[in-house]
Amino acid sequence: MTGFAQGRFEFNNMSLHILFRSWNHRFLDIVYRGTGITPESEKLIKEIIKNRVFRGKIEIVFDLFQTDQSKYNIQLNNRLLTDVLDELLYFKRKYKERIALSMDALLKIPMIFRLDYVDDHFDERDAADIGRSVEKVFGEFLASREEEGKAILKDLQGSIKNIEASLKLIKKESEQLEKSIFVKYKEKISRYVEEIEIDERRIAQEAAILAEKSCINEEIHRLETHTRRLKELVNGTKMESRGREADFLAQEMLRETHTIASKSGSMDIHEQVMEVRREIEKIKQQVQNVE
Repeated sequence: MTGFAQGRFEFNNMSLHILFRSWNHRFLDIVYRGTGITPESEKLIKEIIKNRVFRGKIEIVFDLFQTDQSKYNIQLNNRLLTDVLDELLYFKRKYKERIALSMDALLKIPMIFRLDYVDDHFDERDAADIGRSVEKVFGEFLASREEEGKAILKDLQGSIKNIEASLKLIKKESEQLEKSIFVKYKEKISRYVEEIEIDERRIAQEAAILAEKSCINEEIHRLETHTRRLKELVNGTKMESRGREADFLAQEMLRETHTIASKSGSMDIHEQVMEVRREIEKIKQQVQNVE
């Protein structure tokens, strides 16, 4: 499920920018980025979001800047800088080339200049301020996901309603089809063995066996059961693993429609099966976004 929220906060000697962004994903995948990501800040964020998101690829940007200069340690590697300048001077003398190297370019050479943050430990007040800020933005992030969830819920409910309507038609048609298949097979068997004296009950038994092979009652019943369970999941409030179970049910429902299509020769049933498949495919796409 997609979602987005961000905020910038100023307190004490710190400036904080935090961002939550998510994309659709079958599982939970959280990525942390930003200048303020340390074991302590990551632990603080994890405690806030724990058991509140279960699916999606979530990117968390956490940029924390200290405005207190005393907490920064500026380090300049003078020895390395001297060696670099000596090499450049040697190159200039040897090849008689004019070399113009700005201070910016020198400071970008790896290991010459480094800015270290002295203390990454939050005191009680800082931790409380950061926690409240993260909680505020995360709440807005969940709200944005909830808005999308309402639209998804409406689509899922519509698809389930269409499936239920198609199943009623399939069930009604299958009952009539089973009777006609039995009569057809009975007539065919009687025609083939008309010169042979065979008990009428035996003919009826064989016709019933052949008709049973085309019976789709079990598949219809399983589809109805899966549809009811899917409806319960969609309208329920339990969050954890709901999307994964709905994904599994959609796959099972699709499998049942394949079986019905292979066993039935009725064009009316095939037409309704295609309608059910279309709705199931929509559901499969949507439940990828559901928690």
